[in-house]
Amino acid sequence: MIDYPMRAADRKLTEAEAREILDAGEFCVVSTVDEDGMPYGVPLSYVMMEGALCFHTTNAGGHKLENFARDERVCVTVATEVEPCYEDEFFTTRFASVIARGRVRRVEDGAAMRKVLVALCMKYLPEHKDKIGEGIAREIDETAIWAVDLDEVRGKGARRLGR
Repeated sequence: MIDYPMRAADRKLTEAEAREILDAGEFCVVSTVDEDGMPYGVPLSYVMMEGALCFHTTNAGGHKLENFARDERVCVTVATEVEPCYEDEFFTTRFASVIARGRVRRVEDGAAMRKVLVALCMKYLPEHKDKIGEGIAREIDETAIWAVDLDEVRGKGARRLGR
C-alpha cells in the first residue's frame, strides 16, 4: 500500500481526532471493488464498537456482499460538520472527514450480532428503545452483521467550529 502524503498537511487530524469523528459520524460510505475492477460505494448507517466499524445488511445477497466475499478489503469514508461558508471573499466549506481502510468480516456470534443491532437502534432511534427487542426478534433471521477492522484511519478538517 502506497502511503500518499496529505496535500494540505495543515488540515491533517490526529488519529485520535479521526476516531472521534468516526464515533460521532452519522453515516458512512463503504467502498469495494467489483470483480472487473469497478469501484462500488454504498452509504450505510453504522456504529463504532470496540474499535471496529459495524453495520447490518440483508442476508439476501447483492453487489456489496459479493464484493465482500471476493475481497475483504474496504475503504470507509465519513464526513461531518459539513457547512458551506463564505470567508474573506472566499467560497469554502467547513468540514471534518475520515478515510479509513480495513478488512470486513461477518459477525456470526448471536450475542455479538444483537449487541450491534441494539447499538445501532440506540444511535439512530433511542426514543424507541422499548421496541428494540421485538424488532430484532422479527428481523434477525434476515439480517447479517458486519465489522470492519480498521488498519488505517486518516482524518482531515478545515475551519471547524469550536476548534
